[in-house]
Amino acid sequence: MDIESICVLAPPADHGGIGRYADQLNSRIEEQSDIEHIPFYEEIGALDVAQAAVRASHYDVVHIHFEYGLFRPKLLYAWLFFPLLFLGTRLRGTSVVVTLHEVWTTRTVGRIQYVYVWFVHLMLTGTASRLVFMSQSAKDDFRPRNITESELIPHGVDIDAVRDIGVSNARDIFEYSTDETVIAQIGYVSRRKGTDTFLELARRHPEYEFLIAGGPLRDEDLPYFERVIRESPENVQVTGVLSDASFHAAFVATDVAVLAYRDIRQSGILNWCFAYGVPVICRSIDRFRALCARSAPLQLFGDGDEHPPIDTALSMVLDDAETRGPAMRDFGERYALSTIADSYVRLYRSIR
Repeated sequence: MDIESICVLAPPADHGGIGRYADQLNSRIEEQSDIEHIPFYEEIGALDVAQAAVRASHYDVVHIHFEYGLFRPKLLYAWLFFPLLFLGTRLRGTSVVVTLHEVWTTRTVGRIQYVYVWFVHLMLTGTASRLVFMSQSAKDDFRPRNITESELIPHGVDIDAVRDIGVSNARDIFEYSTDETVIAQIGYVSRRKGTDTFLELARRHPEYEFLIAGGPLRDEDLPYFERVIRESPENVQVTGVLSDASFHAAFVATDVAVLAYRDIRQSGILNWCFAYGVPVICRSIDRFRALCARSAPLQLFGDGDEHPPIDTALSMVLDDAETRGPAMRDFGERYALSTIADSYVRLYRSIR
């Protein structure tokens, strides 16, 4: 069935990885259907949240890019937003798609707090016509189950958005020469991304240059970021939040990217590494293990016997960088954003 109008509720493109991803996805979907992006982010107030819910219900399809931080404080705005959206969409026959960019579990918030999160999940599920998970592990973790239909649509890689930047020009931005080895953590800095592990690695390897290409996204991350600056050894450069041009240049300037994340369900930074062909070492967590099971050319590291320690993983990837880079790019092309956009358009049409 043809769709006359689609409304996307997501953060703006300059409000973190989810907003940037939603904006990229919108640009591909616009090639097939009319779409309007209603900015939805944590700084807006209760009245804005209510107006967004009412306004969204006037479209054929509402697509929500969900993360818990959008409904702060303490998910209280979810209790305002979802009941209003439920009433409006049911009265007008509007379909609702919810893409879950993260899924909290008892490991994330603890057992007592999770009871509260479970009821928010119940509201979300009761409102949605279809849930979309980006990984099988996120789908397996989500509770309650089997209330509404769900689909698995992976995070797309925006191959077409890669900038044509020379390595020398990219390194000039960060004041590195082309003969230096640059190890980078790219993206917003927060505790759960394991920047302390990155700093420990830098202390053990003064022969390399280390780049923390990013800063804090939220005020609550600022104390941790300031601690990172204080504790950084001489071979670590900390940029703070980057401009869009410098953000892209960071990937071109990097020999190996480090993703020491402790818990994450999807990573826009990893997808940019696929797009730019940047070799990556990742902590052995569920999301990255699941990608390796699909033949993603990632090098996992860990503390046990299953995977090598981070120092060994780094040496392995540096020794094999010439083959790992093209392999990263090839894997990214299998999940090109245009293909993912087609999947969403088919989903929109199937639920109308």
